[in-house]
Parts: sequence; C-alpha cells; structure tokens
Amino acid sequence: MNHNICMVSDFFYPNSGGVENHIYQLSTFLIQQGYKVIAVTHGYEDRKGIRYLQNGLKIYYLPLIPFYNSCILPTLYSTTSLIRHILIREDISILHGHSAFSALALESIVHANLLNIKTVFTEHSLFGFADASSIITNQLLKITLCTCNHIICVSHTSKENTILRAYIKPEMISVIPNAIDSTIFVPRDLHEQINKTNINIIVMSRLVYRKGISMLVDIIPEICSLFPNVNFIIGGDGPKRLDLEEMKEKNQLDRQVSLLGKIEHDNVYEILTKGQIFLNTSLTEAFCIAILEAASCGLQVVSTKVGGIPEVLPQEYITLVDPNVKAITKGLINTIKKCQSNEQTSPIILHNTVKTCYSWDNIAQRTGKIYDNILQEKESTIYDKLKKYYMTGPICGKLFYLIILLDYILLWVCEYFYPKKYIDKSLKLKRYMP
Repeated sequence: MNHNICMVSDFFYPNSGGVENHIYQLSTFLIQQGYKVIAVTHGYEDRKGIRYLQNGLKIYYLPLIPFYNSCILPTLYSTTSLIRHILIREDISILHGHSAFSALALESIVHANLLNIKTVFTEHSLFGFADASSIITNQLLKITLCTCNHIICVSHTSKENTILRAYIKPEMISVIPNAIDSTIFVPRDLHEQINKTNINIIVMSRLVYRKGISMLVDIIPEICSLFPNVNFIIGGDGPKRLDLEEMKEKNQLDRQVSLLGKIEHDNVYEILTKGQIFLNTSLTEAFCIAILEAASCGLQVVSTKVGGIPEVLPQEYITLVDPNVKAITKGLINTIKKCQSNEQTSPIILHNTVKTCYSWDNIAQRTGKIYDNILQEKESTIYDKLKKYYMTGPICGKLFYLIILLDYILLWVCEYFYPKKYIDKSLKLKRYMP
C-alpha cells in the first residue's frame, strides 16, 4: 500500500543534524518504494515557499520565524490554516512528526487529528523529569500524543523514557533505529591506517554541554601528554568551542588539536577516514548516529555508556565507559594501545556489522508497515478525541481541551471561507533520481 506522507519538523535542511538527516534519508527510501512524500518545516533566512530536492522530495518552507533553538513559537493557531491547506492540497493520508523539541511537529499532529488524518510521531531524544523545561515539554507531549495513532522511538531506552514522560501504552510504541548509507561510509586505505605512526582521534558533535565537551577539556591535555603521536580532530560548533580554544592555547596544543568548526554532512566521511579512533563523550543520547558512521568507516569507537548508546553496536565492537573524565581517559588509553599494537577490531568487520544491521531500505519497509497498520484502524470520532484531551489531567487537561476545541472551530471557519473543494490538488510528480 502506497500512501501520501507528510513529514513535519522544525529541524530540516539546510540545517544539519541527526533529525534532519533521518527525515531526508527516510523520505528518500520511501519515495523509492513508491510513496508520495513531502516535508514541511519553517523558513530558513531567504529560503521560503516550495522547493524540490534532487531525490524528488517536495518541501514547504513556511513563512514562520524561528523563536528559540531553531523552533517556532508554540501558538497552535498560527499554523492552523497553513497546515490544513497543505494537507488537503497534497491529499495527505498520514502526517509523520519528528522530535518532541519541534513545536511545528506537535502542532501539526493536533491539526491532522482534528482533520481525521492518521498521525505518527518519531522521538529522537531523551528528556528528564525534574527541570522546568522538561516538565513543560513532557506535559505538551502527553497532550499531543494522546490521540496519535502510533509512536516510533529510535532505541529501547528512548521507548521507556517516552512511556514515562507521555503516559503512553507500550503497545503504541515501536522501536525502529536510525540507519546510515553504508555505501558512502566505507573504510579507506586500511593497511595505511593500521601502520600509521600518528593516531588521530575524531570527535564529531555539537559543542554543547550535553555532549560532554566540558569533560573533553580535561581529557585532551592528559592524553596528549601521554601520547605525543596522538592528534585530536574536532568537528562541530557551539557555545563550548570557546572552552576548547582556551584549553588548546593554555596547553600549547596547536600541533595536536585541530578545531574544524561546523562540518557539512557531505564532508563528514572525508574527516572520519583521517582517523583511527572515534570518541563520543555525550552525557545523554537516545541513539547517536555518529557512532554508526564512524564504525562503518572502520574506526574504533570509545563512548560513554549513556541512554541508548549500548544498543548501537555489539559490546565487543565498542569501548563503553562511564561518563566521567577518569573512565573516558582510561578507555582511550586502552584503545590507543590496541591501535599501536594492531590488536584493534578489523575495519571490515565493523563496516559489515553496520551494513547488515542498519539499512535505510529496511528502516523504510518497517516504517511502511506501521503506515499500513494504522490506516486499517477504525477512525475515532471527534467526540472521542476531545475526550482524550480532556482526560490528560485535572487542570491542564481541561485547559487544553478548550484550546484544542477552539482550534477545531478555527478549522471549521477555514472550511467555511475556503472550502476543501476549492483547494487545487497537487499532482504527484515522477520521481527523478540522477
């Protein structure tokens, strides 16, 4: 069964990141399987209106201004008319939202449910429960997902986290991991890498607190003092870059530490193949696709044992350590010594493991089965949906019941002034692949 799918998120190209790449790759393989797929996101600088990517993906860049961290201001009503028009024009049968951080995705799920369009939501992150930001986000997620047809999480840890945060029944959630294109991330010059005198340690991440960059500031000087032939190549940008610059200058590590700044995804492979070890110091992570890319290129992976990371690779193919400076340093030292003595895991074995376990074609097929299943479900009445919103909490539930009831009324107002029958339907263009 081929359906018309609408991917929605605040995070999409030209911005770069795990969610953006996931949406693009999943859309590409769904299109190859015969689905009609479009994407909806907010505008990026001068990029507004409708654009087409080379894989045939049609993108709506809405005239909405990002408010914080590349997300729009959550108002619900500002997107009602726009999302309704797109869903009708493209004859969408399933709306697929991505990331609890995305206000646009959560609002679009509400609009689609009120229009009797089936919805799927993919969670890419882990959240806490104690701080104010997490409490507010979790409450919004609970209310939004109470009428969602199905939820996808990228790891079992993320599934457990989502169940607790949003009070979702376990049977409503499927675990479908991320994947990579293993034809792009392949080992290069294997024998040359093994016999190199210098060992390069690659770090590729956003330079923010939750990525453990503060620990990296203490780890790098110690490793560099113990191993003069070890170099650190750090790709990425963020507020913690200044700390790394200060560390580099203070310890006079210009020769051993390279800060590359923001890296386009097309250039990631070129950087990964310069190294022998990949280091991940995240404090929280639902999956970490960068580990897959590094392992597929044959790098030895040293990573903190947090979130869903232990699920990414078999234990014998990754060095897992506690998220503290002492444990990470010890894990790095052991891995460096293995590389020096040629006792590391074969790059070919690492590449074949990733290639076998993480295929986008397989991920797209599993996602397609979820689409098939939810379209066969009986449609709930608007009364049942509003009742679910009402029952989400003694105070918040009643408040959001009124808010969503008003959104339903606005959809009727839009129908009155601009009926569905007057909205021109978009044609399904033939897929173009070079």
